[in-house]
Amino acid sequence: MAEIVFKINGKEHKVDGKFSPDVTLVEYIRNVAHLRGTKFMCREGGCGACVVNIRTAQPPSNEIKTFAVNSCLVSILSCHEWDVTTIEGIGSERTGYHEIQRRLARFNGTQCGYCSPGFVMSMYSVYMSKNKNITTKEVENSFASNICRCTGYRPIAEAFKSFAMDADEALRDIVIDLEDLHSLKSCTRDCLKEYSDKKCSTKDKQNKNSDKLKLKDNNWCIIENLRNETFMVQSALYKWVKAYSLADVFKAIQSDDNYKLIAGNTGQGVNQLGDYPTTVIDIFSVYELKEHVLDVNLILGAGISLSELMEIFGHISASNDGFKYLQELYNHLDLVAHMPVRNIGTIGGNLMLKHINNDFQSDLFLLFETVGGLITIAEEVGKNTTMALPEFLKFDMNRKIIVNVILPPLSQCCSLKTYKIMPRAQNSHAIVNAGFLFKFHHNSQLLESATLVYGGISKIFIHASTTEAMLIGRDPFTNETLQLVLKSLQEEILPIENPPEPSAEYRKMLAISLYYKAILYLCPDDKINPTYRSGWKVFKRETSKGSQSFETDESLWPLNQPVSKLEALVQCAGEAEYSNDIPAMSEEVFAAFVTADVNPGSIISGFDTKQAFNISGVSGFYTAKDIPGNNTFTPSKIPIMDVDEEILCSKEVMYYGQPTGIIIADRELTAQKAAKLVKILYSYESTKKPLLTIDSVLESPEMNNRITNNQVIDPTDAGNDVKHVLSGELKLKGQYHHYMELQTAVAVPTEDGLDVYSSCQWLDLTSVAIAECLNLPVNRINVIVRRLGGGYGGKISRPSQIACSAALVAYLERKTCRFVVPLITNMKSVGKRLPLNSNFEVGVNDDGLIQYLKTTFHQDHGYSFNENISARTIAHFYSCYDPKRWQIESNSIITDTASNTFCRSPSSTEGIAMIENIMEYIAYNIGKDPIQVRLLNMEAENNPFPDMINQLKNDCEYDKRNEEVISFNEQNRWMKRALKLMPMTFEIYYFGNYNSVVSIYHADASVVICHGGIAMGQGLNTKVAQVCAYVLGVPLDKIRIKPSTSLISPNAMVTGASIGSECVAFATKKACEIILDRLNPIKAKGSYTWEELITKAYEDGVDLQATYMYSSKDELKPYNVYAVCALEVEVDMLTGNHDVRRVDILEDTGRSLSPMIDVGQIEGAFVMGLGYWTSENLVYDESTGELLTNRTWTYKPPGIKDIPADMRIYFRRNAGNEHGLLQSKATGEPAFCLATIILHAFREAVRSARLDAGYPDQWLDIGIPCTAENIFMAVEHKVEHFLLM
Repeated sequence: MAEIVFKINGKEHKVDGKFSPDVTLVEYIRNVAHLRGTKFMCREGGCGACVVNIRTAQPPSNEIKTFAVNSCLVSILSCHEWDVTTIEGIGSERTGYHEIQRRLARFNGTQCGYCSPGFVMSMYSVYMSKNKNITTKEVENSFASNICRCTGYRPIAEAFKSFAMDADEALRDIVIDLEDLHSLKSCTRDCLKEYSDKKCSTKDKQNKNSDKLKLKDNNWCIIENLRNETFMVQSALYKWVKAYSLADVFKAIQSDDNYKLIAGNTGQGVNQLGDYPTTVIDIFSVYELKEHVLDVNLILGAGISLSELMEIFGHISASNDGFKYLQELYNHLDLVAHMPVRNIGTIGGNLMLKHINNDFQSDLFLLFETVGGLITIAEEVGKNTTMALPEFLKFDMNRKIIVNVILPPLSQCCSLKTYKIMPRAQNSHAIVNAGFLFKFHHNSQLLESATLVYGGISKIFIHASTTEAMLIGRDPFTNETLQLVLKSLQEEILPIENPPEPSAEYRKMLAISLYYKAILYLCPDDKINPTYRSGWKVFKRETSKGSQSFETDESLWPLNQPVSKLEALVQCAGEAEYSNDIPAMSEEVFAAFVTADVNPGSIISGFDTKQAFNISGVSGFYTAKDIPGNNTFTPSKIPIMDVDEEILCSKEVMYYGQPTGIIIADRELTAQKAAKLVKILYSYESTKKPLLTIDSVLESPEMNNRITNNQVIDPTDAGNDVKHVLSGELKLKGQYHHYMELQTAVAVPTEDGLDVYSSCQWLDLTSVAIAECLNLPVNRINVIVRRLGGGYGGKISRPSQIACSAALVAYLERKTCRFVVPLITNMKSVGKRLPLNSNFEVGVNDDGLIQYLKTTFHQDHGYSFNENISARTIAHFYSCYDPKRWQIESNSIITDTASNTFCRSPSSTEGIAMIENIMEYIAYNIGKDPIQVRLLNMEAENNPFPDMINQLKNDCEYDKRNEEVISFNEQNRWMKRALKLMPMTFEIYYFGNYNSVVSIYHADASVVICHGGIAMGQGLNTKVAQVCAYVLGVPLDKIRIKPSTSLISPNAMVTGASIGSECVAFATKKACEIILDRLNPIKAKGSYTWEELITKAYEDGVDLQATYMYSSKDELKPYNVYAVCALEVEVDMLTGNHDVRRVDILEDTGRSLSPMIDVGQIEGAFVMGLGYWTSENLVYDESTGELLTNRTWTYKPPGIKDIPADMRIYFRRNAGNEHGLLQSKATGEPAFCLATIILHAFREAVRSARLDAGYPDQWLDIGIPCTAENIFMAVEHKVEHFLLM
């Protein structure tokens, strides 16, 4: 039998027909090769967690190339003659860490760490592919493939840019300083030192290993004896044909009508394939499809990858006048997908996606059609048909293959401009893309022909043909022609609604706007008003930068010392263990939810599992009837759990996508496939339109049954100088947490119960919920959490549903059950941030001082009233202002959606957004400076903001830059800037129980800590270790933190609300002090080293273990975090896209326990907040309640080029905190709330554009999130506004 032969980290692997085409490389790496460092999340090439490096011979030259791929997209059968390198293959504790791993750790570029291996492998791949000769621009442009939810990207970008040839001196100095500080060079994790005067015991060994790694980098010998003979891997169900020639391809096609051609398989990230056909033909190595020829035309083989295509375009455009236009195509292609996809995605594959689904916004199709390209189709060797691309879309491709694309040269009389408008800077499909080619008569500005091509309009719209004909013989650079063309486009472009894509109205006006942008780009200087010229631009970030300013007191070190996370290096090396990294166990099963994908209110009567059980490997199915105990994952014995939410829906469906059953199989993908085949039977299937929003409930006859009034706060004072009465509203949507590690649980039967490895933030809730579900004592359940791959509140209550489900299967089957909820199910079935609607009426005097304020808000809880945050929303609504004259009413509402839950900065985000919106509204309506209105309404006592605002204004040169913004806006009609400043008070309050157990081993005096907190990227373990080292007076490398378990921490409260690190560190401090008290009698007898002291204590029978539990009875008291933010944004009014030019944040961190950790928390929180206010848009099907933005293809958190171009963090100088732990303050959430400032900046920028258009000066309510669509539509463009002179 033929075999696929490849290597992983130098070790040969062989696979045969036992492996089906749907076994991906990442599945093989993790489950067969048992290398758990490579992660996965989206399984569609949209997150970068799965990136690995490939070295292989590439036809037609068989040159050895190295490149990155998404291992979640690649079938294991595609890997023939590949040398795969995973994160373990470039460096480890055993062999020595690679410098890329070490550098990322040193720069604090890892928080939860789940994305870190993917980032490292992306960097490694691009670094090695360029022979280590790389620029800062190339570095920052190479990570469209990778998403990080924690860090805000800045430290990742800086770590990797430090490898660049043109890295600036400041970056090089940071590298030197960090090396001096950490002495990390070539160290294992057990040799991690925080003091530069310590000698590294394994340094020599690791340096030798580093030399070996360098040799390996440059001299890898991959596959010997390359063969180019077609072969077949076959099983009873399918055959996989590895083809090397077109003749081989056609032979395979003729043998089976049910076939699929595969090259890179990257189309899986666009159209997710359920089942593979019986014959799969791998054409990645077909040499005829890999060639390109330049004679009169440029002929491009259909098998050329997009990365190779860009190289070809770059080379030819620089050397051939007829093809100079290829540089424009190169620039456009840089916005297509990302590097790992472009590395194996091919021309033919991309065009076939367009052929299969004409709605697909193929950039290649658009570019080739714009320049008059042709496509060649073969139905057998030598029997070719060449046709236009629109004809190809209608052509029957059965048993045919795309051979090549032909591009013509363009004369100097031609002008080309293309655009791709996306919801974020990179790695997004187009909202609308467009290509414009103008051919002028010789020495004339009259057009011989014009080509206007659009994507994203409808499946049938390609050319604006009527408008193309109108342009012939005209000068496009006159207002008269421009207006004729724009009005023609207005009639000709008729988009169709296609949720979740932006509205047809927006896409239509955007398409018109793009034509205008092209004309602004091409228009001669003497025919254009200079203020219009910049409108042609689109934002394309080259590089970003940042700075951090904080104080550190060396006399306190390791407390207050700027150190990297203790786990940073193992995270960057893929050695950090997450719940799903638990080694595979004998006969383990994989579970998946069967979900009720119907309208809420439907009634379940049963299940038909026959079709699901026909799949080999499916072994069981469980419903609510199989639960021995209580069918709830929100037990009433747990605080804030007021309503029972069912683990598995037993009867009435509460929302679209609610879990109703669990199916198990011997493979994860098998279980997920089987879940889709289970038919849920309904005694009643509702067709009633669900109530999905607060507005829909308030307008519904059901309102009274769905609303609860929580609280009314009455004013204690009233002003009598009311000169202005103002009213307004603010509506906030939800937000998906987008943790990189999906909801996960692994339940393992033990002799006395279950060990459950859960990705949860709350040990107690999870253990109690499992026990009650199984009707077992809680002491038979041990919940174990090493770390989370991100949480952000989404793993507080929701993971208990998954943990209960896994535990149920493990308990009933007596087998290990592994349950990882796939992304689409995760997004539709798990609740999100609570949406909020608020309205207000405010009376103020002429200066803006509030005389009275009445505000009412409603929060959307989803289908249950659990996790009510209204009281905290009110507390945060006060922020830094005097609330004596305020009346506040809070309400909760039930909707037909998944029960919503905490999301980073819950209640504070909404509360602060509401009051800051009101302050802006007051200032706008009475014509006052918003900063002065804010200062006027602040609490007078102990107010730090006058000083903090002045400090930040000075540090960021606010007044000077504001003048520059005004000048810029006067000189630019279509690009507008705004600079805003906002203060914030964030109240930190304490709750719950947090324990810590500190143990000292007598043999070497090393210290180990077990605690009830959950590490999820916030640096909890590092801060705890620093406090322990400080109190005990020992080196930081003496201390290790062990996983959190309900065995050691049986009643631990949720880690959340920014207080986990402080409370656990407080408990650790107390436990250490207990041990020190026990050691004092020995210390009084003489002078001892730490090791001698512990030995003596052991000999004297001193207990070297102590435990302490923080509770509300302890001396930690609530306190305020103060912060001021200044943000400058530039907005492209012709698209709605924006660029955050600079952000300055001054935050009162007290005396930071760990400055680098706190900087990371501030930056990460702020960038996540930017995502909430801009690109993260939840769209539901209004008729069913289905979430449509349910995958990385449609839901867009910020990427590396969406962060501020210049981000500056300042810690408030000479700050302390008498109420907090060791004078520190929390940093995990406050900065998220500062991101609301971008709403005010957008409003100011749009206001400037509207005034230029002649609109009256009026308040704008831009839709939230402020997507490109909502910003663009707020301008209210008219074609009459689009002028040249």
